[in-house]
Amino acid sequence: MRKTGGSKAFLATGTMLAGLLAGVVTAAPAHAADGVCTGSYTSQNGSSGLHFVFPYNVANNSLYCYLQYGHTGAGVRALQKNLNNCYGRNLAVDGVYGTDTRSAVRYVQGRIGAKVDGIYGRETAAMKWARYSNETGAKYDCR
Repeated sequence: MRKTGGSKAFLATGTMLAGLLAGVVTAAPAHAADGVCTGSYTSQNGSSGLHFVFPYNVANNSLYCYLQYGHTGAGVRALQKNLNNCYGRNLAVDGVYGTDTRSAVRYVQGRIGAKVDGIYGRETAAMKWARYSNETGAKYDCR
């Protein structure tokens, strides 16, 4: 069977499209499977009268989640508050993951030996977290 000019063009277009789609599929970040941190979770620290506040994926009922530039909400606020309290960042706790929050996450990632990409996820969650007083809400320490 002889290939005509039209079938060659169709084959070339199909090959190019397959290559592009393969790039999109393989480019999906690993953390995306965890879902976005859409809320925050308060974890009581035993009988100490202290608690932690973490970003949280409400849909999956999980602490395994991610945040990146452009995200908004309670998960971002929890992260921003922690970056301020445990790492001395001076972020507005506005729930918007903008350039300042991304830079603060990169700073922490560098300090803890995580991949420095500005995206909060499982690896970055290993950072120190503030413990707060149940009674007053004031920061107690960072662990």
